[in-house]
Amino acid sequence: MIFLVSQATGSVFSTEDVQKLRQNFFANIHTNGAIVAAPSKQNPDYYYDWIRDSAIAMGLIESWYEHSHAFTYKERLLTYVSWTRKLQHQYDSIPGQDILGEPKFYIDGYPFEGPWGRPQNDGPALRASVLIRFAQLLLDENEVEYVRSNLYDKNLDPDSMGVIKMDLEYTAHHWSDKNYDLWEEVLGHHFFTAMVQQKALQEGAALARRLNDNEAAIYYEQQAKLIKTRLNQHLDSAHKTIQATLLPHPGPRKTLELDSSIILGVLLNLQADGDFSPSSFYVKNTVQALYEQFNSMFPINKNHVGEILFGRYPGDTYDGHQTNSIGNPWFILTATMAEYYYTLADNLPWAKHTEIAKHIQSGDNYLKLIKKYAPNMKLSEQINLNTGIQQGAPSLTWSYVAVLRAIELREKLTSKFQQLEVAA
Repeated sequence: MIFLVSQATGSVFSTEDVQKLRQNFFANIHTNGAIVAAPSKQNPDYYYDWIRDSAIAMGLIESWYEHSHAFTYKERLLTYVSWTRKLQHQYDSIPGQDILGEPKFYIDGYPFEGPWGRPQNDGPALRASVLIRFAQLLLDENEVEYVRSNLYDKNLDPDSMGVIKMDLEYTAHHWSDKNYDLWEEVLGHHFFTAMVQQKALQEGAALARRLNDNEAAIYYEQQAKLIKTRLNQHLDSAHKTIQATLLPHPGPRKTLELDSSIILGVLLNLQADGDFSPSSFYVKNTVQALYEQFNSMFPINKNHVGEILFGRYPGDTYDGHQTNSIGNPWFILTATMAEYYYTLADNLPWAKHTEIAKHIQSGDNYLKLIKKYAPNMKLSEQINLNTGIQQGAPSLTWSYVAVLRAIELREKLTSKFQQLEVAA
C-alpha cells in the first residue's frame, strides 16, 4: 500500500508548469465572456467562440469553483451566463437554422454566417450541464432570485425562461435530429452528442424538480430514457466496440466507426456501470482498438513503448491546416487518455491497489508524452506524426483544458490515497 501512495503522490507537471498552463488557458478568455478556440486568425482561423469548446472550458472553471468557492471563478461563470444570453438571442440569418444549433460565434457575439457544418447539437447540452451545476451551487447559497431571473424559470417565454431552460428545451426537442459531429465533418447520429445530451437532460430534470417545474422534469427524464435506448444502437456486438456514428451516413467513413470522441463522451457523462461506464467491456475494447490503430498509423509512436500519442480517428485527413492531408496526434486526445486511466483508478476499491497503481502509472505516462512535446507548456492542436513538432492552431484552448482536467483528477487521486493510507 505504501507503494501505491508513493505512486499517487508523484507529479508529472510542477507547480510552475501548471501555472503556465493556466495562464495560457486564461489568456484565451475575453472580458466579455467570449473564449477563442485559439488566438490564430489565419492558417488556421480559430478566432471564434465555439459553443462546445467554451462549454468544456467553463466546465473546468466550474469544477474549480465547486472546490474553492473563489470569487474569481464565480465572476467568470456569471460573465459566461451573460455571454450565453447574448448568443442565445442573436438573429440567425440562415434559413431554417435555429441560433442554438449554431456552432461558432464572432468575439462580438454575432453568429458566423459562412458555409459550415450545422447544426451542431452537442454545444447546448454541454453548456446546460455546466450551468446546471452552477445553478445548484447558487441555490445552495440561497441565490434563488438570480437563478430564476437568469438561469431557469419554468415559463416558456424565450425572453425570460433563462439560459439553462433554453438549452434544455432545445436539447429535449432536437436530440433525435441529425446534426454534425464534434469534429464538424459528419452529418448523422453521434455517440458523443447523445452522451452529453443524455447527461444534460438528466441533470436538467433534477434542477427542474428543485425549482418546482415538475412537468418539465418528467419530460426531460422521458427524453433522457429515449436517448439511452438510442445509445445502445452504437454498440457493435460483432466487434464488441462502440461506433462513433450510426451507419449509414455521408462523410468520412472510419474503421469500425472508431473515434476518440467515444472516450470523450464516456468521460463527460460518467456512468457507474453499464456498457458506457469507463471499465465496461465495450469501452475497454474501444480504447484498445483505437490504441492499435494509432500505434500503427503514426510513425512517431515507434519511439514510444506502452503509452502512445492518440489522434482523432483512423483515416483522419485534417492536419491542422488542410483537410486533404494526413491527420496527426492531438494533445486533447492524448491528455484524454490520461484522464481515462485516472478515472479507472478512481473507480476501483482500495483493496485493488496493484491495479490502481498500474492505471495511475498509465495516466502519468500519457501526461509525460504531453510534457515531452510541449516542454514550454504552450500547446497547439496537433503533434506532427513524423517529427513531433507542434502543428495546427497554436495555443489551443481545449488542449489546455484537457491537460488541466487530467491534472486535476491526478491531484484528487493523490489526496484520496493519502487519506486512505492514514485511515489504514
